[in-house]
Amino acid sequence: MSDPVRVPQPASLDPHPAPRATRVVLIEDDPDLRRVVQLTLQFGAAWTVETAADGRSGIEMVKRVKPDLVLVDLMMPGMDGYEVCRRLVADATTARIPIVLLTARQNLDPERVRASGARGVITKPFDLDALAPAIMRLCHEEER
Repeated sequence: MSDPVRVPQPASLDPHPAPRATRVVLIEDDPDLRRVVQLTLQFGAAWTVETAADGRSGIEMVKRVKPDLVLVDLMMPGMDGYEVCRRLVADATTARIPIVLLTARQNLDPERVRASGARGVITKPFDLDALAPAIMRLCHEEER
């Protein structure tokens, strides 16, 4: 007698669907840091990370990818992180996506950060092991 045939259930009937990975767009002009953060979030947190090297291409990527969150370096040539935030918040297609700024600067004006639309700031250098939890804390604080 042959083994019974098992028919896989369609995903919609699966009682335990696999969670979708968090999708992130990282906008960072430093190629080394961009790669380190990308690999840290991909392998440490199992997130899907798309990267852009400047504000203009980053904004286009956010519109195309529709990520769960955006990480933006504050100090970049051409368009800085504040301007990237303002443009993303002003666009109805990207306005609800949480944005977290990354910066080496220590003395930021909290009002300017708030006015940009960013959820918060993570200061470089940061603990790579604590990066994903810190990002998630900032993104969820605003929701409460």
